[in-house]
Amino acid sequence: MAYDVPTLAELDRQHQAELPLATASDALRRNLFVPLARALANAQNDLHMHATWVWRQQYPHLCDEDVLELYHTPMRLKAGRKAAFSASGWVRLKGVEGKTVDADTVINRNDAMAFVLPDGAIIGESGTAVVRALCLTPGAASNTEAGAVLRLASPVSGVEGTVEVLAPGLSGGADVEDIDALRSRVVSAWANPGEVGKSNDYEAWALEVAGVTRAWAAPKALGPGTVSVYFMRDDDPITAYPDAAECATVQAHFDSTALPFGEHYAFAPVKKTQNFTIRLMPNTVAVQKAAEAAIRAYVNSVAAPVKRDAFGVTAMPIAGMTIPRSQIAAVISDATGEWSHEIIVPAADIECSVGELLEVGTLTFTG
Repeated sequence: MAYDVPTLAELDRQHQAELPLATASDALRRNLFVPLARALANAQNDLHMHATWVWRQQYPHLCDEDVLELYHTPMRLKAGRKAAFSASGWVRLKGVEGKTVDADTVINRNDAMAFVLPDGAIIGESGTAVVRALCLTPGAASNTEAGAVLRLASPVSGVEGTVEVLAPGLSGGADVEDIDALRSRVVSAWANPGEVGKSNDYEAWALEVAGVTRAWAAPKALGPGTVSVYFMRDDDPITAYPDAAECATVQAHFDSTALPFGEHYAFAPVKKTQNFTIRLMPNTVAVQKAAEAAIRAYVNSVAAPVKRDAFGVTAMPIAGMTIPRSQIAAVISDATGEWSHEIIVPAADIECSVGELLEVGTLTFTG
């Protein structure tokens, strides 16, 4: 049975009704009974609020942030909150053959972001050396695209001052997990206890890796005994689609975390862009923005590299995702200010193959 917590005003009225106000003098009523009723109501209200607060702390989806991190997270997530992580990768040095670059030499990006060469290098016969670089500041901002030019913080004799970032870039950097993402993972673990190799388990294991924000498991996609996991890194500033090094990181996490039988693979989804042409009434800037926001929000909420069932779990047998054209029409109809519309492109439901992730491309509106 639900318990309705009385408001402060209700408590005040209740206490005043229980005190002998009717037979009391004005002075006694004004100086004793009314202040006493209000004091009792405030004290009782504080007790109700404290009891309500204690009740909320029992549940990860309702509790305070510090309780979530200090109590619920250790109970549900073995690795805890994901810490910030530094980008790393490979860079090319140029210079005179035989010249040495010491270990822990610092190189800088144009924005003063500092990276270190932990292993050092010796310029080879080709006049170049390929060496590993690691950012000194953890965070998604440390990711650096291939082809970017960094500079030695201090000159090295016989070595050029510029350093080229090699493909696929300096990647893997991630910010500390935000509280909403942490809460979502804890609630998911709370609702799906046990790690027995279900699709949800593989998705949870992928989300344990710093920077991973979404994951979809595809059991048997590559045959019996296999689990393929597609994942995204939506907070990365360069691209949300993982590169080979980031896939290798998730793969290594599976190797150390997942079940010791069967085969598991980590993949980046393949981007599938869908442009839209829509006849809109009224065709104003405000309605266009509302319709575009509705379409993007809907597609982002349902798009997946594999078909999902009504409970958000990968449907079997494995199949690609289909987004009905009628659902797109429905969300446009709910856009603020829309009176009527017609979707010209696409002309049919949007079909995605296994591994393809739908993204909204260019929207063209006509009157």
